[in-house]
Amino acid sequence: MIDYLALALTHALIVIALLRILTRDELDREDPLASDPAVTAEAPAARAKQRRTRRRHRQGRDEGRDDA
Repeated sequence: MIDYLALALTHALIVIALLRILTRDELDREDPLASDPAVTAEAPAARAKQRRTRRRHRQGRDEGRDDA
């Protein structure tokens, strides 16, 4: 009896997870294409800004570290 309960419970949870994934709005939307000129013009600047932010964050962490 417990084996059937365990199988039913796990399968029910899988079905619930699949239903939640399939009903998400993100599945119905598409991101803009990379060939769009507006997107390609903004992308390098956005990546450079992210790199600067990460670099500053890493430098702040490294300054507080003692290598001795």
